[in-house]
Amino acid sequence: MPRHELSPFERNIRRIIAQNLKAASRDMTQAELAEKTDIPTSTLSGYFAQRSTPSPGNVQRLADALGVHKSAIDPRYGDDLLEKDVCFEAIFSQLSPERQKAVLTFAQQQLRAQLDNLSK
Repeated sequence: MPRHELSPFERNIRRIIAQNLKAASRDMTQAELAEKTDIPTSTLSGYFAQRSTPSPGNVQRLADALGVHKSAIDPRYGDDLLEKDVCFEAIFSQLSPERQKAVLTFAQQQLRAQLDNLSK
């Protein structure tokens, strides 16, 4: 049980990490992965069951053992986090109504500026 209530963003990240780990390690057992990474099987089990989030060091160990980039395990290491819409809605929903309005106002200003640049 977490020491604090997980945010929607944190729950979503755990879900994605678990899915990615299952896909990347489908040809090996958790015991084999633990042996390759020196991460205890109980810790790996927590990642797979969405009970815990791997540290940056463990994300790298997992990526190295599985022969993938660390963003293939944890999307927070990728350049396209917002493009994948992994977290934007979760973060936005946690903002106060005033801050949500500020985000929307900023986005509208950016869109207008982009459209102005295209029409030049």
